[in-house]
Amino acid sequence: MPLPASVAYRELCDVEIPAPALARHWLHGRVATDVWDASRIAAHIGSGRLWLSFFEPDDEDNEDDPLSQAPVSLAGFWPEQEAFVELTRLRNNDLDPLPRYRLRIFSPRMAESCALLARMRQRFLATRPPGTDSSGPRIGLLNLSYGSLEIHRVPISGRQIVPRHDAHLYYGDTITDWIDGWIEKLNDRRYGLSILSGDPGTGKTSLLRSLAAWLATTHLFYFIPASRFSGVDSGELASFWSGENRRSSLRKVLVLEDAESILLRRSGDNREHVATLPNLTDGILGDALGLQVVCTLNSDLTDLDPALLRPGRLMTHREFTRLDLYAARRLAAHLGVSPPAGGSEEPGTFTLAELFNPSPAPPPASHRRITGFARMIE
Repeated sequence: MPLPASVAYRELCDVEIPAPALARHWLHGRVATDVWDASRIAAHIGSGRLWLSFFEPDDEDNEDDPLSQAPVSLAGFWPEQEAFVELTRLRNNDLDPLPRYRLRIFSPRMAESCALLARMRQRFLATRPPGTDSSGPRIGLLNLSYGSLEIHRVPISGRQIVPRHDAHLYYGDTITDWIDGWIEKLNDRRYGLSILSGDPGTGKTSLLRSLAAWLATTHLFYFIPASRFSGVDSGELASFWSGENRRSSLRKVLVLEDAESILLRRSGDNREHVATLPNLTDGILGDALGLQVVCTLNSDLTDLDPALLRPGRLMTHREFTRLDLYAARRLAAHLGVSPPAGGSEEPGTFTLAELFNPSPAPPPASHRRITGFARMIE
């Protein structure tokens, strides 16, 4: 039965001790948050020793399938020693590959709690089979719903990834050193602004997908169209990113595509959001949120707000250009696709989009004059 001093323990030490541990004087605890394999821990404890267990469907489409039930909270007596184990699932980041749990261990002696925690780390950390969807590269698509940002996980397939050692074939011989330097900055700096500019189809989005794959173990990538970003106020942004940082220690990268409306010189329509972006990538708010921002645009930098380009705020900029005929044929030969015949915009130059999705040849011109309804049908 509970000790008379149970309330005093909570008040004096500010520690919530489970009733079974408190009743047995098991007052030496350890706590660890990690990707614990809760199902295996529950099976190891066994149903006869479980003091509490709560499961919920892991798959909404199979709510009645007992095999799809995922542990939310577990508590029970460890079979090999005097110890009470408590496991609680945390609110996880939707892009994390595995859910995190908080594990608490209570034993009669400190050394026993430490030893059990060490053994559990060796045996019960979760791993996911390679090739499963949630272990692969991903991007979080942000959607504004009722004034709040929500995340939709979008996996990145292998065919969407440019191999890092082949990047020079897609983007020119100077890209390799630039990518290495950019990744070094993304690893070293907590926040900053990167701008990728160039004609549509030159591979800016493809490089960002590939970057998300290359850095999948260290960074989480989020995407929001610039048109949606303009509908999010700074308070919601600060609240959202603070929550993401609490749920995952990985670095955060926000991608704003076609961001001319945000990056251009301040006017009445975009003044607030041009002001918000520097605050996210610099100053006190940037230091607190630790957010990297990457913007793509299809124009040059001449019309951008000067505040975004100052040294220390703009971390890097890359102009993506069209491939010349030699580079396009080299890439086509590497990929085993038909060599290009001619660019559509500039003679002898090609975008990646033109190389991978060539436009069909126009039909031969007809000398027959088409009039009336026949012309409308054509």
